[in-house]
Amino acid sequence: MHNILQNLQNLNFSLYESKAYLALLQRGEVTGYELAKNSGIPASKIYQVLNKLIAKEVVLAIDSEPLRYAPIPPDAVLARLKDDYMHNLNHLTGTLSQIYNKEFHSDHYIWNISGRDSILSRVTNFIKIAQRNIHLSVWDEEVSEIEEALIQADQRKVKLTVVHYGRKKLGIGREFQHGREHRIREERGARRIALEADEEWVILGHFLEDGNSHAVWTSNKGLVLLAKDYIIHDIYTIRFAERFGDDANDIFEKY
Repeated sequence: MHNILQNLQNLNFSLYESKAYLALLQRGEVTGYELAKNSGIPASKIYQVLNKLIAKEVVLAIDSEPLRYAPIPPDAVLARLKDDYMHNLNHLTGTLSQIYNKEFHSDHYIWNISGRDSILSRVTNFIKIAQRNIHLSVWDEEVSEIEEALIQADQRKVKLTVVHYGRKKLGIGREFQHGREHRIREERGARRIALEADEEWVILGHFLEDGNSHAVWTSNKGLVLLAKDYIIHDIYTIRFAERFGDDANDIFEKY
């Protein structure tokens, strides 16, 4: 229930509005007094909350004595909210780009991200907007969550180069198995992700074994190209190891 309340608040409902709507969905037609009692909302606030929900077109006031309230079915509410969101998003997609003046903005900013979900969301967004090429270094635990976005990028003819830390293979683009992931996990106590897209964006993430995760992303050209070179260098070492086997591994073990 807590997650549902949070989701509704993310859609611009207040906590009391969220509680009132959920209580109405469970109870059906009720008076304001009954709703206050069932939802835990103070009686002094309930009619103010109901009037806001009526204005948002998620609650109906039924002409009766006493006045009763009923929820509009959630499918209808969510469909309208989705239509409104997409209408605004489509309008802003064109207009904001026209307003944005790149001459007054710098690419040197470095942005921090915390939390695994937020990091993978940003990675997915970069994959979705890439048009030419992607270089990616990723572990099995994370690649499954961005797999669909990578497949769609491949279908858009984006050139994909992926270094896998693990056994997962996507069957798209150029893929390389690192092969030393167990040793690296022991040494670092963490997994990493590196994504470079179109030589315009880079995100570097760090997933700790205790669940904490953090990352940075930037469009700073020097850091973008450095990350690309890092991934390409990994590919060189992988191919070197494939060619020379144990001799190559003996060299790597020294570092």
